[in-house]
Amino acid sequence: MKKISFALLAFALIATAISGCASHKNNSTAMNSTSKGNLTGTWVVSDVKREGFPNDYQIKNAFNMAPYESFVGSIWRLYGSYKGQISLTNGNTESIYWDLLNGDTAPVFQFKRVPEGVKARDVREGYRLDISWIDSNHLSLRSPFSIENGTTAYIVYNLERQK
Repeated sequence: MKKISFALLAFALIATAISGCASHKNNSTAMNSTSKGNLTGTWVVSDVKREGFPNDYQIKNAFNMAPYESFVGSIWRLYGSYKGQISLTNGNTESIYWDLLNGDTAPVFQFKRVPEGVKARDVREGYRLDISWIDSNHLSLRSPFSIENGTTAYIVYNLERQK
């Protein structure tokens, strides 16, 4: 009887340890990293919001392309070769070179606009957006802005994968 009780106790402890490690690993991966493959594809911006901006704060444009509101309905094509395009609903299309940074905090999507005839390595200005959520069909990017009072506000771009 003692042997059976000991075996059951040992089994319960091992099962608890394994399930605890597995759930911790899954949460850590979802919060701190993603992969290039998760981003590759065609995305449509379904919604754009402001977070943390004073009501009277004016934002002239986003990514030196257009007013942030103009990105609703835009199509972001992210190819596996790190090249891509952002097409606005007004017909303007910008070629981009993109990358993914995984670190100790949220993953970061970064891109730079690459004018026709210019090589990506020659472009020095770019943009970094925090990836606050990603799954197979949804992506949420937060573009940070430093505002006057020393705080950070965000424009949040919510995208849906185009099928």
